[in-house]
Amino acid sequence: MYPEFSVHALSILAAGSLPQWMTNTYLFAGVFIGFSIIIFVHELGHFLAAKWMGVRVDRFAVGFLYRLVGYRKGEGITFGNRPDYTPEELAAKGYGETDYCLKALPFGGYVKMLGQDDIIINEETGEMKTSDDPRAFTNKPVGRRMVVISAGVIFNLLFAVVAYALVFLTWGKPVHAPAVGMVQPGSPAASAGLVAGDRILSVNDEPVETFSDIRMKVILSDGPVRLQVERDSARLPEPIVVTPIEENDQRSMGIYPMTTTTLAAVPRTGPAAGDQVDGPQPGDRITQVDGVDVRTGYDVFVAVQQCGGKPIDLTVERAGPEGGQTQSLTFSQWPQLQIYSAAENPESQVEAVDSRHILGMCRRRRIEQVEPGTPAEQAGVQANDVVVQWGNVLNPTFSEIKESIASSGGSPLPMVVRRGDDLVDLQITPRRPFSLLRPAPYRAGVVFGAEEWRPVIADVVADTPAAEVGFPRGAELISLAGEPVANWFEVVESLKSHAGESIAVSYRTGGDEVQDTMTVPSSMVNELGLPPTATILTIDGEKRVMLKSGREVKLPAHVAVQKLLERNIGRTVTVEYARSLQDPQPRTEQFAVRADNTDPWQLRINYSYMLIDFFTPETVRIGAGGNPAKAVWLGLEETGSALGRVYEMVRGLAQRKASMNNVAGPVGIFQIAFRQAESGVGDLLDFLAFISINLAVINFLPLPVVDGGLMVFLLLEKIRGKPVSLRVQVTTTLIGLALIVGVFLFVTFQDITRLF
Repeated sequence: MYPEFSVHALSILAAGSLPQWMTNTYLFAGVFIGFSIIIFVHELGHFLAAKWMGVRVDRFAVGFLYRLVGYRKGEGITFGNRPDYTPEELAAKGYGETDYCLKALPFGGYVKMLGQDDIIINEETGEMKTSDDPRAFTNKPVGRRMVVISAGVIFNLLFAVVAYALVFLTWGKPVHAPAVGMVQPGSPAASAGLVAGDRILSVNDEPVETFSDIRMKVILSDGPVRLQVERDSARLPEPIVVTPIEENDQRSMGIYPMTTTTLAAVPRTGPAAGDQVDGPQPGDRITQVDGVDVRTGYDVFVAVQQCGGKPIDLTVERAGPEGGQTQSLTFSQWPQLQIYSAAENPESQVEAVDSRHILGMCRRRRIEQVEPGTPAEQAGVQANDVVVQWGNVLNPTFSEIKESIASSGGSPLPMVVRRGDDLVDLQITPRRPFSLLRPAPYRAGVVFGAEEWRPVIADVVADTPAAEVGFPRGAELISLAGEPVANWFEVVESLKSHAGESIAVSYRTGGDEVQDTMTVPSSMVNELGLPPTATILTIDGEKRVMLKSGREVKLPAHVAVQKLLERNIGRTVTVEYARSLQDPQPRTEQFAVRADNTDPWQLRINYSYMLIDFFTPETVRIGAGGNPAKAVWLGLEETGSALGRVYEMVRGLAQRKASMNNVAGPVGIFQIAFRQAESGVGDLLDFLAFISINLAVINFLPLPVVDGGLMVFLLLEKIRGKPVSLRVQVTTTLIGLALIVGVFLFVTFQDITRLF
């Protein structure tokens, strides 16, 4: 009854039948009730276990601060604070021992047990002791106290199991389908003959329903695995046998889940070709790229790589308004020009960005994104502005801009940007964001990309072909090999087509036109005729190399390719490669290595239109099919999986491999829950189950105040044969409380900062 009512109510809200304030009120109430239930369940675990173990419970409270309303047997429902009755007063009045109450701040709660925090201090000796009552928590055996302490965490996990089971029973849960979206070139899966589009039915004769099932069965397997595969809607007569390899401390076949070609987000694009100013929208399904059919996001990715720096024609299917007829639309879009770092071992983001050059030619900085409410937005900076001057520096590099901001001291900086065909004078005043721990660096609030349209050289890297020409900063290329170049796409394609040659170069500087000659280096790419989608797998059987810094890099990293070739100058080596993600089968070629062809510079230049994350994954909805037992089993599996993810995150924070920026406090969690509630009751319940698991993990960390810290004291008492002194317990509890309050304030401030 209730799930049906909730789904119906949410469908009314989604249809817009209610005013927005009523919709928000309904969603807020749902989220509030959900969080209250999680807290109630945790405290209910402690309460029931305490009663079971014979511990006297004085108060069962949901929330903190002022008591709003409560109930006590014999006293009935009361409002506001009530006296802390003694056992004698309760007996005289005929009242029950436990006050069940709701307090003003519902984000938390507690069970007050006799002897747990009612410490008696001898005023003469300063000695601290707890109640002598045999029903006091501290007077119960260690084992019984452990049961009481651990019950809250156990109930949180049980709530998660029940919540997930209800999701699987009522709505189902969308998960990655057991289909292969991409096969990693040179991987065990590629060698065994798996191809993109294959649907895996079973692993070692055990059926699989999700991509996670495949991954887990491979991780837990020993030796080769047998895959029963469906290809082009037909089951293959024989299983495919794959021998996984150890990768990042776990077994892997080298496959990735299937993506659709439906856009979940709209990529940033350059100016549309011709007069076309419209473009794809979220929800559009890409059906063709330059007239070639595509069925996965990886197909789109490969097709764009082969565009040759020209606009790409994207054909999409778009749903008509209000369920009308589906439209087929074609948009002409420019790709993005991606240049990877040529540095052997960049030690910072600045060094990595400044080493993204085209044979030594660095492009000017373009504003890719302006963050709301920052100095850049207040200064009038806009996305796609090209930085012509920053401070007193013309055509600045990324490092020069960063240094200028860092040393500004908060003083205004003049800047000139090219906006379309116009030069615009602006003034930006960097400022420091508030930081609790230490002064934050000055920020402008922009994300920088690189210019693609005017081939203006911002800077030249030493010991490169561009440095040999001697291009001055600010030089604008006019022609290469006698052919005019109007943008960086044409520059790249001209250099690729003339690899291994010396070509005429014409450029403009200071109003003068200068003629010169440039040597374009040859490489294995042009000499072997490798396509732009190629992946280098091995060079003379090797795939790893140790850098001078002590860092190991492996193929297909460009640095690894160059270092392995430099090691073999004067020899002919066997190069093993795959042509593309769509054709991952290994091929081999013989390559004569010389001192002038070891740099695979073409492989550092790529075209893209969007990230794989921009596409919606292919999913299947896993449900229990009305079977409660199966729903509970699925709930147990999902709880175990989520528990592992939470512990991995906690371990990452402890090892400083994960940032506190990834942690949300109460405000952030409430925001996420509100968005989940907008998606439906099932999504909200799924999220609440995950939050309940988080609460269980955090509560059982070995920190004072939380249940895990109390459990540590009990373990020490069991080992020592006597409890830790009350003074130590109180001191560590106060320290732990201060730590938790500090973290609470930090994450709350972080949430509010993100919000505004």
